[in-house]
Amino acid sequence: MVLRTERGTWERPGTVIDLHLAGAGLETDEPLVAGERVTIAFATPTLWDPLVLTAVVAWAHPLATTNELDALGRPRSIARSGLAFDYPTPDATLAMFEMLVAIGFE
Repeated sequence: MVLRTERGTWERPGTVIDLHLAGAGLETDEPLVAGERVTIAFATPTLWDPLVLTAVVAWAHPLATTNELDALGRPRSIARSGLAFDYPTPDATLAMFEMLVAIGFE
């Protein structure tokens, strides 16, 4: 998963750790800023093209060291944050709902 600012000033890889209709919880290698607007793209099993949504960073935590090691054997640092999705159309909301059903969201 890749995040981009709406203005395109940066792009960051990340991992979705929690996904629901209203938003998502993320882990990134660099902290996000609460209130920032971002674009996120999901590859879905129900669409040919990625589902691209805009979102607001609802909350953000600073970097924290984990017990995981990076490729060089150093402790890995991650930052956690939460996104609140902005659905541009009812079709986008339905596409997210269908994706959640397809991946077994309960």
